[in-house]
Amino acid sequence: MKVRISANSIRFRLRQSEVQYFKDQGEITEVTAFGPLPSEKLSFVLKSNSSNDFQVAYAGSSVTVQVPQTLCIEWTHTGLVGFSETIDIGKGEVISILVEKDFACLDASDIENEDAYPNPNLEC
Repeated sequence: MKVRISANSIRFRLRQSEVQYFKDQGEITEVTAFGPLPSEKLSFVLKSNSSNDFQVAYAGSSVTVQVPQTLCIEWTHTGLVGFSETIDIGKGEVISILVEKDFACLDASDIENEDAYPNPNLEC
């Protein structure tokens, strides 16, 4: 899973096998280690929930984004490329969430594009 952060926005891009794992397990985690200890790791968790609302939480060194299960089912079972939501986090602040299927990059190697969704802009 690729995670991109810019100011108050988080973008998740998942390859085909990661979308399948998310479909099967209801959540997926990406971890970046800055050292060997658990306290030196930063985790991003994308999780399906039974609520109709998007939720975001930061605890310890983990960011968890919860997405309504109905939307997760639609996204993992159809050609829907992605979805987004802006979440009110209080005191006039919002965070934007974008979740997408990861398409092959036109200027990347086959190895870099491994397991990516076929790019609809590629000439066949």
